[in-house]
Amino acid sequence: MTGRERVLNTLAFRSSDRIPLDIWVLPAARLAHGKAFDDLQARYADRVDIASFVGPFDHGFTPEYYEIGTYTDPWGSRWTNIQAGVVGEVKHPVFADYSAMKGYTPPTAQFLREWESNKPALEAKIAAARKAGKFIIGGWVSVFERFQFLRGTEDLYCDIALEEPEMFAMMDMVMDFLRTYVDAWLAMDADAVPFGDDWGTQRSLLISPATWIKLFKPLYQELFDRIHAAGKKVFFHSDGYIYDLYPHFIEMGVDAINSQLWCMGVEKVAREFAGKITFWGEISRQNTLPHGTPEDVRSAARTMIQALHVNGGGLIAESEINRDVPLANVEAFYTAWDGEGESSR
Repeated sequence: MTGRERVLNTLAFRSSDRIPLDIWVLPAARLAHGKAFDDLQARYADRVDIASFVGPFDHGFTPEYYEIGTYTDPWGSRWTNIQAGVVGEVKHPVFADYSAMKGYTPPTAQFLREWESNKPALEAKIAAARKAGKFIIGGWVSVFERFQFLRGTEDLYCDIALEEPEMFAMMDMVMDFLRTYVDAWLAMDADAVPFGDDWGTQRSLLISPATWIKLFKPLYQELFDRIHAAGKKVFFHSDGYIYDLYPHFIEMGVDAINSQLWCMGVEKVAREFAGKITFWGEISRQNTLPHGTPEDVRSAARTMIQALHVNGGGLIAESEINRDVPLANVEAFYTAWDGEGESSR
């Protein structure tokens, strides 16, 4: 069975020979562990079922976002990074004053130029992953976070509360760009388009559910529908306590959700939502992965299988690896999902 077949079965709640596996590795992990990390990844490369690719304008496509120093992104916002291997922060947003929107042109034409020049190499990488039987995820769509990068987080929250007219003009501008961006990826041989917007604190949503439904749900729904109409899947990543958003993600047709299950409670989430959406990881990267033992990693995997693996599907084994995760725990993650703990639900 190929990785693509495993993932598609999982999304449809059909049984496979094993739970599909995905792993996210921050550059900081490689900087911390060096060749030993590369050797470990190579040893388990055949167990990884998902291949994710980024292109022009995406974090990770060019190195600037992960290097110490300052960097101006294609939208005109200036980033500062104080540690290598992780993404920095926008300290000088291009729309710190909305007067900067007058005469501003979104970087759509630049994106299309860069897309065309990089497309052959990207197609070749995707073709190699397809030949290897991988499920392919292409791109990275941020809606809420793009608004923050353009406006600044604090000012954006004020704009949301006051429903400032300029904010809606900025939203329209970003959505126009994202339609072009998404369409570029939909023309590629990818199985899914991912979204990434962090909507939670450790204990609650960043804004009220009612405001999220009013302002942001329609934006996502338009893009999700566009992706589904092209026959692709929608994968969504959101950090923090997002329990109140699960019903909406399910209603909107999100195929797989990557979230911090352990800060909400795996069993709590499972009671309401297991079997209704596929959970795309994850073992806790706040506690278990950096501070636990290999047996703690295996125990967490067993808990997730028992709670979330329904009718042979509904769970993709995924976790993010940073510099603070010991290599023994990384290896435990690779091997923790087979056999013991199989749910009978």
